[in-house]
Amino acid sequence: MSKTRKRAEYNSKRERAAHMEQGRVKKILSFCRNIDGEIKLKNDVLRDYEDVYYTSRGSDMLDGMPRSKYQTSNPTEAIILNVPNSVYTAMQGIREDIERLAALKAAILTELDKLPLTHKNILYYFYIKGLQWVQISVRVNYSLTQCKKIRNRGLGFLAKHFAENDLIKNFNYPR
Repeated sequence: MSKTRKRAEYNSKRERAAHMEQGRVKKILSFCRNIDGEIKLKNDVLRDYEDVYYTSRGSDMLDGMPRSKYQTSNPTEAIILNVPNSVYTAMQGIREDIERLAALKAAILTELDKLPLTHKNILYYFYIKGLQWVQISVRVNYSLTQCKKIRNRGLGFLAKHFAENDLIKNFNYPR
C-alpha cells in the first residue's frame, strides 16, 4: 500500500470517528421533539409524589395548636420526616432528569442555531416541528428535492457540531 493511500485511509477513518453518523443525528433531532413531553410527564409524576407525601402530614401540623416538647415543632420538618428515603431519592432523580433534559434541549437548539438559515429552517421544521416536505418547501420557497438536499447537507454540518458537544454526544438516549 502506498503512503498516500494509507494516509487517505487514515484520514477518512479519523473523520468518521470525529463526526457522528447522520442516522444518529436524525434520532437526536427526533428525540428533541419529545423532550417537552418527557419533562411534562416527569413534572406530573413529581407533583403526584408531592401531593401524596408533602400535603397529608403537613396539613395535620398546620392547625395552629402548640405541640408537645418532644415532637417536631416545625411543620416543614414534620413533612420532610414523613417522606421515605426511597421516595425522596426517586424525587431527586426525577428533578435531575428534568434538569438534564432541559439542558439537552437547549444544547441541541444552540447547535442547530449555528447552521446557515436555510439549513436551520429545514431541519427545524422537519425534525422539531414535524412538518411534511410539501409544507416545508412552501415555507422556505424551495423545491422538495432541493429541501431534501439542503437537509442532508445540514445533517452533515450538525453531525460535526453534535460530535463536539459533550452533553449531546454522551447523553443516554432512549431506544
